[in-house]
Amino acid sequence: MCIGYIEPFQFFLNKPLNMSEQSLSISDDMRLICSGSTTTTAYCLDDFESSIKCSKRLLIRYQNNLLLLQTNTSGALKQNCSTKWRFISQLDDGAVKENLSNCSPIRAFLPGNKNTLHIEQYTLLDDNEKTIARCTLYHLSNADHSLIFGVSQPLRGYDAEHALLQEFLCKHGAAAINSYADIYAQCGFDQPVYNAKPKLDISVDAPAIETAAHLIEVSINVSRQNEEGIKADYDTEFLHDYRVSLRKVRSVLSLFKGVYSEADTAALKQDFSDIMKETNRLRDLDVYLLDRQELFELLPVRMHVGLEQMFDAFAVERKKQLQQVKKMLNGKSYQHSIQSLQDKFSSADKLSAGPKALVASLPFATKLIWKRYGKVCQIARQIETTTPDEEIHQLRIQCKKLRYLMEFFSTLFPQKMLKDLIKSLKRLQDNLGRFNDFSIQQESLQEFLTTYAKKHRNQNLIPMAESI
Repeated sequence: MCIGYIEPFQFFLNKPLNMSEQSLSISDDMRLICSGSTTTTAYCLDDFESSIKCSKRLLIRYQNNLLLLQTNTSGALKQNCSTKWRFISQLDDGAVKENLSNCSPIRAFLPGNKNTLHIEQYTLLDDNEKTIARCTLYHLSNADHSLIFGVSQPLRGYDAEHALLQEFLCKHGAAAINSYADIYAQCGFDQPVYNAKPKLDISVDAPAIETAAHLIEVSINVSRQNEEGIKADYDTEFLHDYRVSLRKVRSVLSLFKGVYSEADTAALKQDFSDIMKETNRLRDLDVYLLDRQELFELLPVRMHVGLEQMFDAFAVERKKQLQQVKKMLNGKSYQHSIQSLQDKFSSADKLSAGPKALVASLPFATKLIWKRYGKVCQIARQIETTTPDEEIHQLRIQCKKLRYLMEFFSTLFPQKMLKDLIKSLKRLQDNLGRFNDFSIQQESLQEFLTTYAKKHRNQNLIPMAESI
């Protein structure tokens, strides 16, 4: 069923238009003609967080073109792209790039299954053979699904005539599109929407050990959803989310003291630490390489030669580290360890309970959050311009633990108030994080230069040393 007049008119069609005579009469003085068609291979694109699908849009790549369909006044947008395009920064300036600016610049756009795309161009002519509107039909199909959708657009001053075209299309089975999200499932891109911070189902009266197991089980599940993306090296956020999720597991084990026995807590913390340390260097290199452009902008041009040397070396080392991480993730030892850890939190009887295991979640959460807040305030009051970097680093760690606790127990407290607190805390934590990154990088880059120099004695490293 069609709704009221929309400009442009975007619609689903239940069957192709019957163009046996190469034109269709819309009224006594208007006719619709097919002005061209093409058939090609096409892929629906989205990032791992389903940014396009969740915004009810549709992004299609065919040949060297990107087509963005969205239910607003812009309708269908198109621009050229490389077949190897993955990131927004790799696109030339254009209508599609501009409208993707709200998507993460460090998330890759990934293709779904292969589809066949048949495009038909139509022109609406008046009795003087003048073009007064245009319409494009897209027939997207694969082995399992087939659907037709289209966009019609009037030329300026011909809104009334376009309304008649819309009425004609509705009589031929057109139904207005309110969202393009459902098309993804029909085109073989039906992965569930990934959420790095899924909603946690916690009851105020649930025993602390039950809540801890739920938090850890959810976090492990999030980390494991990122394994394939890490191995495929789609983008660096897969490793980042993987590590954050495992770090949250370790935080639960550290912060929920007395929920599990001391022996189990120590063993579990060590198990997760052993897994995470395998990815430490790869993440460090990712951070360096992500900051590449910023560093080039900060340093004078005369130091760029040294930066090029350094980042070339980082890129080479990253390839080696990635292979090691892939080997680890594919290995039987890791698969057995991570599955064993998952199993331990799937049942209440697989771990020994501590003295606080049965404390209700709400009073347990309140006490933990208040205690951590006190530690943050204690350290923050002592911060001044001469404070050593290590103490600022400790403030960052305590802020992170406080934020994790607030996120873990967010459903137990007023949402608006907690959301504002977490947002402010996140902003502070980000600033402290950048300070810590710069502080650590000073030492790690010096260490890198020393190690690199020993391995490349015949190479001129003066430019690199100057840039560091």
